[in-house]
Formats: sequence, structure tokens, C-alpha cells
Amino acid sequence: MPLSNQDKQDTNKRLFLILLGLTLSLIGVVVVGIWYLNLVGLNTISQAILLVLGLIISLASIIIIIGVLGIIITIKRDEPIPLLFIPMRIVISYLFPLIIYLGKLLGFDKLEVQNSFIQVSNQLVKPENLAVKPKDVLMLLPHCIQQAECQYKVTNNLDNCRRCGRCQIEDILEIRDQYGINVAVATGGTLARKIIKELRPKAILAVACERDLTSGIQDIYPMPVIGVVNIRPEGPCINTLVDLEKIETALNKIIRRD
Repeated sequence: MPLSNQDKQDTNKRLFLILLGLTLSLIGVVVVGIWYLNLVGLNTISQAILLVLGLIISLASIIIIIGVLGIIITIKRDEPIPLLFIPMRIVISYLFPLIIYLGKLLGFDKLEVQNSFIQVSNQLVKPENLAVKPKDVLMLLPHCIQQAECQYKVTNNLDNCRRCGRCQIEDILEIRDQYGINVAVATGGTLARKIIKELRPKAILAVACERDLTSGIQDIYPMPVIGVVNIRPEGPCINTLVDLEKIETALNKIIRRD
């Protein structure tokens, strides 16, 4: 029996959490090893170095454990815990490269691990709990969603689109006008951060590839970001698409109805 979309999403989320647990276990092994060497004894200088190293890694491990527990509790409670934002940020921002590397060693595709991370991040955000006004929502799009050969570039002004229907910009403009949200096209992380700084949204709906979404989520955490992975029928960074149904579903959860 084929998996349903929900089953696939749950499987994706489990992958990241499993790799996160394995990474935590490896860190634990390192901590135990360092303390073991301290206890069995080395020369005075080496032991002092190991002691300091052991204390630092032990402290880092405690913070990571709290962050991991924060992620799990947030997913279970369907509600973020502000006091745990810092350790959760450390896990999300700094432990992720190690998780990617571990996943690669275990034979998992990098995109698969990144997709799993996005699913977990979306679960942490809980869009239905945001309830923000349309003017406080920003939809960020990659420039490759526009037809590559189109002469009417929309990077600086989305309304430059002639609504010819050859790409999904027309559909996205209709969604923008219907919901009253902000929509911007970014050519990269630097421009995306500039747009966010200028508009100061309270929630972001980001469309991009797995790599850009994971780096973007890490950069601006704990700002709520709902990630939607784009569709790449012609390969990366050219004439990409997005599932408009996912966009509208997310918006209907994010936007507060007065």
C-alpha cells in the first residue's frame, strides 16, 4: 500500500529526529571518553587540558540535550517554549551540519535530510498557532520561479509581471491580492535578509530549494518560517514551480481572521 502524504511527512520528520538522536549519542561518547581519560590518569598537563575540554564539551552537551528536548516537547505540545529558544537555536543552527554529515555516512541523500529538517521546522512553527495579520506575512520566492527567458524581470518589482500565464507569478499575484500579504522575490540570502529587515514580518512563507530553505531557516530562527520546497521539472534554479495548494493551505493557517 502506498504511503499517504501525511505518512511521508511523518517519515521525513522521523529521519531528522533519528539523526539528531544519533548525533547526540556520538557527542555523549566523546564526553564519556574524555572523562574516562581524566579518571584513569595522564600526565598533569594532559590531564588539565582534558579536564577543561571535558567541562566545555559537557556544558555544550547539556545545552544540546535541552535543545533536543525542547524540539521534541514543542512538537508534542504543539506550542513553542520561549525559554528554550536559545538551546533550540543552537541545535538547529550549529548541529545541523554534523547531522548532514552523519546522514551522508549512513547513506542518506543530503536533500532527504534537508527535507526532513524542513518538515521538523514547520512542525515547530505550528502555523495554526501564529494568527497574524495579512500585512505581517511575507511570502519569499526564488527568482527562478519566473520563466528564464522572460524580459520583464520581477526581482525588484513583482508588479512588473505582465500576467501572461507562462509561469506562476500571475497565480502568486492573485494570491497576494486575495489575501493582502507581502510578496517578494529574492535572488539569494543577502537580498532575502534585506527584505526581511525592511518589512519586519511576523511570519514568513518561504519557497525555495532544500538547501536555501534550510540555510534561511537557520539564519533567522526563531522568526516563524513555513518552508515550501519548490518543484524543479527542468532542474535546479531554472523555471521552477511551487504547489499553490500548499501555499494557500499555509496562508489559511497563518492569517488571522478578524
